[in-house]
Amino acid sequence: MSVSPTMPTGTASVDHSEVALPRPVALVARAMSVAAGVLLIALIMLTVADVVSRNLRDHSIVGAVDMSTMLLVAAAFLGLASAELDGKHVTVDLFEARFAPRARWALSLLRAVILLALGVLLTWGLSEVLLSALERGETTNDVLRLPTWPAKAVLVVSFLAYFVVAVWKELRAHSELTADLADEQSGDHR
Repeated sequence: MSVSPTMPTGTASVDHSEVALPRPVALVARAMSVAAGVLLIALIMLTVADVVSRNLRDHSIVGAVDMSTMLLVAAAFLGLASAELDGKHVTVDLFEARFAPRARWALSLLRAVILLALGVLLTWGLSEVLLSALERGETTNDVLRLPTWPAKAVLVVSFLAYFVVAVWKELRAHSELTADLADEQSGDHR
């Protein structure tokens, strides 16, 4: 943990971006991020091709809107776990660093419980939506009638990976705060 020169004396921020994850989890998150990049390139190419088709042939590529929508959803959500892994998201460290160590410890524990509960609920709910789409053979409303389950499967996998990374990082941060509290208490007894 590092102490910032702008923080009050005796406070240290928890740097969640430096918490190590198991290598397989990190590799999956990175692979999902690369997949998001590839899908984004495919989305760009499809959009350009659709615009060119409209200008040169006076009609759009059949199914371009549906394909673009699914590509956009997949690209957006596949990057969640990697963003959490790198700490490239909004955090409250500056605000939280001003609290006493016990308060930061309690907030960390509360965050871990909330993240775990949200992860279970969202993953379960999205899994139900995915299974429903598979059972009903749900498709898009466009001419191509593309199945919607692949985009919904991406959502399930993306949220599951995100919450695994987020909960793991928060539990590791909580563990570090627990060790800091123990060190602080043992220093007080000397």
